[in-house]
Amino acid sequence: MLRRILKRIRESERAFRVGLVLLIINPPIGWIGFAVGGYLTARYHQAKFMVWATIIYAITWGMSAAGVILAGPRGVLLAKKFVEKLLRRIFRQSKTQTIKGEIERAKIPK
Repeated sequence: MLRRILKRIRESERAFRVGLVLLIINPPIGWIGFAVGGYLTARYHQAKFMVWATIIYAITWGMSAAGVILAGPRGVLLAKKFVEKLLRRIFRQSKTQTIKGEIERAKIPK
């Protein structure tokens, strides 16, 4: 019965799109939420911020599970490829900017 329900959900284009969006926005929300919570905990020495960070991180796992259920294997593969390309582009750009900055600083003034 559960398989039939999942099959009907996965046949819906709207469910596929929602699942794909959940899978794509899930990692940044988790990383940022946990990083901000850790920073606030260190800054203000209050454990409640780490509790909130952990709750946000746990919610992103729920988002991930919902995304996998809604998008299915095809959606998981598409989301994974999209996030990999995005991260490669971000890190390649920052690496290029760093290298250009090093070259500019290394030039001998005339």
